[in-house]
Amino acid sequence: MGNNIKAVIFDIDGTLSSDISWTKLTLLLGKSVPDHLKIYEDFKTGKLEYEESKRLLLKLWRGEGVLHKNKLQKIFDSWIIKENTIPLFSYLKSKRYITCLITGSVDLFAQTIAGKVGADFWYANTILHWDEDDILQDFDYELNAADKKLEQFENFKKQNSLENSECVVVGDDSNDIELFKITQHGIIVESPTSSVLELFAWKKVKDLIEIKNIL
Repeated sequence: MGNNIKAVIFDIDGTLSSDISWTKLTLLLGKSVPDHLKIYEDFKTGKLEYEESKRLLLKLWRGEGVLHKNKLQKIFDSWIIKENTIPLFSYLKSKRYITCLITGSVDLFAQTIAGKVGADFWYANTILHWDEDDILQDFDYELNAADKKLEQFENFKKQNSLENSECVVVGDDSNDIELFKITQHGIIVESPTSSVLELFAWKKVKDLIEIKNIL
């Protein structure tokens, strides 16, 4: 079945990493995760406007100071990914599969994880904006992560002249549903949230290395 497959697209949070990057980042910055989640929920339910939600989250992350790019980079450089991630990517590279990360997280995180695992391409939902001194000023975020992932997947396909049927998607949460549907080659990595993908999945694994037996 893997003979027609040319590309493998991965989610990160819950898939390549056991952590949820947004809240883990807040925790590693020494800030309140409940406060972060309240800002997100208030934005999602319409209690906060987009610009205000961003302002509050940036204020939470910065505290009384500023947030330098180097600080976030050090956090992401030390990020723990699942133990079989790198062996799996080495295997996929040896089989000449194109690899891609599409995440609902921030661009610096996606870029860093892509570098760790050797992914060919990466896309992130959130773009961080820095000033000339690499101080975080703002970010752009899309609430509908599933639609954003689909848009980025279409861009990836076009860039690599791929068809839906030539792509496998590996994920664990609801924002992967559209990609599972469109490719019909969705592989679930079991996690606390992965049951939402059961109806749309092609295969399911408990450990990433099991994907070697599929592709």
